[in-house]
Amino acid sequence: MSWMLLILSISLAAFKSSLYNAYAKKEQPGIGSTFRFNAVAYGVAALIALIALLFADKSLSQPTILCALGYAVIVFLLQTVSVTAMKEGTMALTSVCVMYGMIIPSLAGPFFWKEPLGVRQIIGVVMMLVSLWLLRGKPGKSGCVVTKKWRLLAAAAFVLSGMAGVMEKVHQSTTGRAEKASFVLTACLFMLAFSVAATLIVRKNGTDGGFNRHIAAFGAVSGAAIGIYSIVNLSLAGMLDSMIYYPVANGGAMLLTVLASFVVFREPLDRYKIAGTVLGLCGMAALSIPV
Repeated sequence: MSWMLLILSISLAAFKSSLYNAYAKKEQPGIGSTFRFNAVAYGVAALIALIALLFADKSLSQPTILCALGYAVIVFLLQTVSVTAMKEGTMALTSVCVMYGMIIPSLAGPFFWKEPLGVRQIIGVVMMLVSLWLLRGKPGKSGCVVTKKWRLLAAAAFVLSGMAGVMEKVHQSTTGRAEKASFVLTACLFMLAFSVAATLIVRKNGTDGGFNRHIAAFGAVSGAAIGIYSIVNLSLAGMLDSMIYYPVANGGAMLLTVLASFVVFREPLDRYKIAGTVLGLCGMAALSIPV
């Protein structure tokens, strides 16, 4: 059951990334467009969570509310920092730094939750990290100069990405761990409120580009995926060890995204991406072997 959910999680993550890739190619969104996109996406995601709540535990405890608030703040900041970093540096390098954030919850499992850690798992994580670096493509291809500002933003994105995973694990360690749909609904409502508030602030400053059909369409479909994806991921955080779940979920999503970019968007697949794909598959195989 857990591996079926993991495959679903990876597929949804790759779908979300490919969808946003298609949206970005059409819109080239700035920070204002990103806030509007998120407002639509989290509104739809909240609706999906509300529907799921009809068939799940409807209770809402204090731990769930606090964890959902913490998760919402972290994810909102992560998206804001990531978009800013992509404009300062490159999308490829920024995406790798965000993916590398999996190190934090992966290591938190053995240290704080006493989850098993073997040599094969360590080797698997290292292989996944190298794979992610290779999957960004040929080094220096973009010709972009890495600035001090980008390094600071990338470091912040790395930490925030990792803390989002930790918050999932923290919630699944509380007395409210059965309240998965309630957690996702509450977190989405918080993020919807943050996104709307940020959109109004951007508009007040005169940097808002307006709402259009691309934001509505792509945001709605992305939101549906986010709603299902979030519930699945929260379930996996409570079912699988951190050293397996986070590297495989993040690495697998990156692998599928690269393949989708080649098949769907006809983006070039160089030897670095091919090597990264092979190494990533080997890393996932190593992580799947029980300690």
